[in-house]
Amino acid sequence: MKIKYRFKDIVLAKGGFLRGPFGGDLKKEIFVDKGEDTYKVYEQGVVLNSNKNLGRYYISEKDYKAKLHKFSVQNNDFLVSCSGVNMGAIYQLKVPFEKGIINQALLRIRLNNDIIDDNFFNYLFIELISRKITSGSGDSTIPNFPGLDVIKNIEFDLPEKKIQSRIGHILTILDSKIELNNRINAELEQMAKTIYDYWFVQFDFPISAEYAASLGQPELEGKPYKSSGGKMVWSDELKREVPEGWEVRIISEFGRFVNGKGIEKTMFSKDGRHPVYGSNGVTGYSNEILFDEPVIAVGRVGANYGEVHYSLEPCWVSDNAVTAQPVKTFYLWWLIETLKKIDYRKIAGGSAQPLITQGQLKELKFIVPQDDIFIAYNDRVKKNYELLNLNIKENQKLMELRDWLLPLLMNGQVRVGDEEEIV
Repeated sequence: MKIKYRFKDIVLAKGGFLRGPFGGDLKKEIFVDKGEDTYKVYEQGVVLNSNKNLGRYYISEKDYKAKLHKFSVQNNDFLVSCSGVNMGAIYQLKVPFEKGIINQALLRIRLNNDIIDDNFFNYLFIELISRKITSGSGDSTIPNFPGLDVIKNIEFDLPEKKIQSRIGHILTILDSKIELNNRINAELEQMAKTIYDYWFVQFDFPISAEYAASLGQPELEGKPYKSSGGKMVWSDELKREVPEGWEVRIISEFGRFVNGKGIEKTMFSKDGRHPVYGSNGVTGYSNEILFDEPVIAVGRVGANYGEVHYSLEPCWVSDNAVTAQPVKTFYLWWLIETLKKIDYRKIAGGSAQPLITQGQLKELKFIVPQDDIFIAYNDRVKKNYELLNLNIKENQKLMELRDWLLPLLMNGQVRVGDEEEIV
């Protein structure tokens, strides 16, 4: 049986809904260095990145007790982003975390758990935000977060608590698998980065039998080059020592660089098969493609300039990114990691906002080995990237399933049985 509730009915009577303090109460001059008696200021980044460890601002115990204590956070608080294009993003804070307060861009929600299950509420809120608060309009302009009175009086049907728990559990299983895949991917990326650093930064690539023979030292086979005494020579161009036989080359010799292409809003589709990449990653899906082979996208303008993304599948890359495709397949993984290493602050132009051009990228110089080392590196990290991309594909399917199930479970079009099977 379902009962009609309003938002204000499911939160604690005292402090259940609380918007962060006025900006004037959190002026920069009150921020202090982190210490034993300081309080962290929780910002939007915590919510948008689902990472409670983010944040660099702290206030003193004196300021906390004087006027900011009512904005404190506690275990199981829900934090909601109240501004920007990601308005309505939600994150639950769970121990352990630093004592602190919310800032002016966050809404704090504390539930009455006699009425509603935490996991169920998380998904209920997501569904209400898309339907009631932002109206699911898809408008590209930045919307205004509604006043608390508007949110408090939003009405919805609420099933009995045991049904809530079952629904929340099913959806949480999907999100837990997505999170696990993301953690695995982070480790796979770190492994590839570590190998890159050993081979192309520290020059401790493993010495092949042929290389060892050419050095007249067959006993060095399989050992790390530089730390095993591999010969280093001075490069006047790079002002550093490099392995003998390596050359200074420009990056355009290893990849074809062109700008992405603008995409019309009408080309986006909920059922699109191919990702559309922008400067900050996947921005949607389309049935149109611009690249049918592996491509790298480097954000070229705005806040996300210099971010590196890539696709091994057919995709579209928008015009706020520079694209690179490897001249030879075995350059791909090296090209990805090399582009991640660049300090884009040194090449970005533009007076109003940072701007990177393909011309700037194409002329960057690097010390590079012979192709046999590229091939060996490709063979070493290829499986990491292939598994990583399988996980990305699986996550896409899991998110599609979750997003399909969410409204159906919330409005009762599908039911959850006693054993949590969907009927």
